[in-house]
Amino acid sequence: MNEQMRSSTALVNQVLSNQDTLEKLKEDPEGTLRKVEAEVNQQLTLPDRKVTNFIWAIIVLAFSMTLVYSVWVLGNGVTAELKKEVLYATRSDTMLTIVTTVVGFLAGLLAPSPVGKRGS
Repeated sequence: MNEQMRSSTALVNQVLSNQDTLEKLKEDPEGTLRKVEAEVNQQLTLPDRKVTNFIWAIIVLAFSMTLVYSVWVLGNGVTAELKKEVLYATRSDTMLTIVTTVVGFLAGLLAPSPVGKRGS
């Protein structure tokens, strides 16, 4: 099993194509599956820094756009001309909840990690 696995389908195909592994699976299913799991885990690599930064940029951009849109909707709802049959143009409590949640998320990105280095 020197081939690198990219999906569970590839893992299943690899195990089924190897007669030795099938025999071991019949004799000791748990031990064989643990061994295959360990081999696959060693082959899987973490994404590099560039990919991780790109994913975080997408997340921060999405939350920032949500914040800007929520503030815009909240501002329009406050300044909108109300008609007689409409009680509220915008539910300000709902929009305020979205704004504070997004601001809390973005502020949490700036907070130091509790897992990070301590005292140094």
